[in-house]
Amino acid sequence: MRSSDEQRAMKLREVHREKVARNEVRISPLWAQPCRGYNVQIELAPRTRSSLEKIQQSLKQTEPNLLVCPQETLHVSIAWLLAVHASYQVSKDSLWERHAEEWTIELTRIAAQSAGFRVSYEHVVATDSAVIALAEPTGPVNRIREMIRGRLRLPSETRNEADLVHTTLFRYRGALSDPAKFLAKLDKDMSTDATAEVDELVVSKELVYPSLEAEVLARLPLTSR
Repeated sequence: MRSSDEQRAMKLREVHREKVARNEVRISPLWAQPCRGYNVQIELAPRTRSSLEKIQQSLKQTEPNLLVCPQETLHVSIAWLLAVHASYQVSKDSLWERHAEEWTIELTRIAAQSAGFRVSYEHVVATDSAVIALAEPTGPVNRIREMIRGRLRLPSETRNEADLVHTTLFRYRGALSDPAKFLAKLDKDMSTDATAEVDELVVSKELVYPSLEAEVLARLPLTSR
């Protein structure tokens, strides 16, 4: 019997497969552009990043029109505080200055009330905007997300609705050169046994999209298991 996480992965793949097969992929217009975002995320250990990079190398050989997220940028997004893609009534930097202390104190409490955990990457899925590695279980991350939604007074423009746990491996440079070959490669070879031990949350200031340049603002330890 398939787990709910595996069912979610299969559903996501099915939802996007037809679009990718028709080459209806969305180019990443912000790639390598200056941006501003304040995020909560999981930083991956070098060994985990190295395992995911092997998948990137294999897929890149099949499809040249992929934009590779560099190994050192690979992470798991937990929540946006001030989202890159959202517009606010005042600058994000001024909003951060106004709320940084309050938000960081509450995030520190949330981290302290959350036990460390491990996630395992098992599926690689092509959506219409990115190629992602899905991780499970989703429960520990989604509990932290629920606490952030319930306890941080974030601007209304910040919308945190994600329930997937994933790492983005690629964005799209343009139309795929051979969608059928690309999807066949994903179907045949793209399982992974990479794992990540999670013992802290990272508050990050994103400067160049997608996290090609970022500044760590805080490291918030989870409780030991």
